[in-house]
Amino acid sequence: SGGLGGIIAASAGNDLYHPLQAFLIGIAGVWVAYKLHYWVERKFKIDDAVGAVAVHGYAGSFGVIICGFMLWGYPALADGSATITPWGQIGGAIIMFFVLGFIPTFIVAKILNAMGILRIPKEVELAGLDYVENQASAADGQEIVNAELAEANASSSL
Repeated sequence: SGGLGGIIAASAGNDLYHPLQAFLIGIAGVWVAYKLHYWVERKFKIDDAVGAVAVHGYAGSFGVIICGFMLWGYPALADGSATITPWGQIGGAIIMFFVLGFIPTFIVAKILNAMGILRIPKEVELAGLDYVENQASAADGQEIVNAELAEANASSSL
């Protein structure tokens, strides 16, 4: 998730950033995403198993906001009538990430939770979803790897 978080953090201004700026913003965005991910996970007990909220939400928000500071004064429109400012970027981040992202997602999650379909049952979670739905186990995966290795060895010895 680190590489993706860095790309997302730098993407808001990649058309105008110097490569070193994009690199440093990417590093900072990953750090922000990492810290916020674990803070939210521990503080609010919210499970983000794949880090999607951290990468897209935290690194993305950071990238949009930092763009306003790094590119302050650059023309925002082709005719130069408006310029990039931190305040415009912060306002845009609030609208895009909070109003259009977090609030609708929170409402849908609450509805799904009330219907009892947000999470799988605890016993299924403990047994493993792959096993319950597909009767697949880690041993099955190892059998596939062994078969592919045997096939590769057979074809290379010809």
